[in-house]
Amino acid sequence: MIEEYAIPMSRSLAYLVEAFVLLWVAKLAYTAVYRRVELKVELFQRNNHALAVSVSGYLFGVILAFGGALSGPSTGWKSDAVGIAAYGLVAIVLMLVASFVCEKILLPHFDNTEEVVRDHNLGAAFVEAGMHVANGLIILAITQGSGTWWIGLAFWGLAQIGLIVVGRLYETVTPHEIHEELRKKNAAVGLAFGGALVGMGNIISVAVAGDFLGWRSSLTSFGAYALFGLIVLFVLKRLTDSVLAPSVKLASEQTEQQPNIGAGLLEAFGYVGGSMLLVWVL
Repeated sequence: MIEEYAIPMSRSLAYLVEAFVLLWVAKLAYTAVYRRVELKVELFQRNNHALAVSVSGYLFGVILAFGGALSGPSTGWKSDAVGIAAYGLVAIVLMLVASFVCEKILLPHFDNTEEVVRDHNLGAAFVEAGMHVANGLIILAITQGSGTWWIGLAFWGLAQIGLIVVGRLYETVTPHEIHEELRKKNAAVGLAFGGALVGMGNIISVAVAGDFLGWRSSLTSFGAYALFGLIVLFVLKRLTDSVLAPSVKLASEQTEQQPNIGAGLLEAFGYVGGSMLLVWVL
């Protein structure tokens, strides 16, 4: 009777330890490869809240990405351990690549490392954190479906294009200049933008989820879900604005002389909350 519970629990504990080792590897990769910073010094001696936001978003995204390997059906403890390690290392690499994509394409007008590490720019950090969480959701969805690794990699690439398109569209429909506001360390604008990325990442995770049924069918499904989700997400965001902040323009509140971070949080909630509702009904 005891063995019936002891063996599964002991294996679960071993997988948990392995996941924490991978999380340590992810942190090391962030500080040694991507940012090249002394995390302890920045967080606890220089009180760099911006870096704390970026790192937390990255690590949360990594944990989401690990979920596909940790929650799948068991194929034996040795095979599970190897699979978790392989998926975990690939997820870390993809998260770091997405970080470079965010910096070079979504925010091309300045150096994110300088903004986050040197200038403690919370706005830029919120955008980075949103990108990290969005990618964690996408990788989680991909690893839970069937198909070869290169098919999953292809759809991850399509997901990055989707996030970039959303970022460009967001800049187009927003009445203020995103880069200019982020350059002013506007945390409210960065928080709203980060929320939009998380919301779209959540929707794209539905588009890339499921079993691979052939390129034509899977690509059609991806495009349909992504386009539908993009349209509905902005509609739901407007509805959320009307319910939570009637007769108030959240974008204007975010760009006042003293930016209203609460307005940025409400807009971010509109995107994230709307995406969750949409994912549940799709």
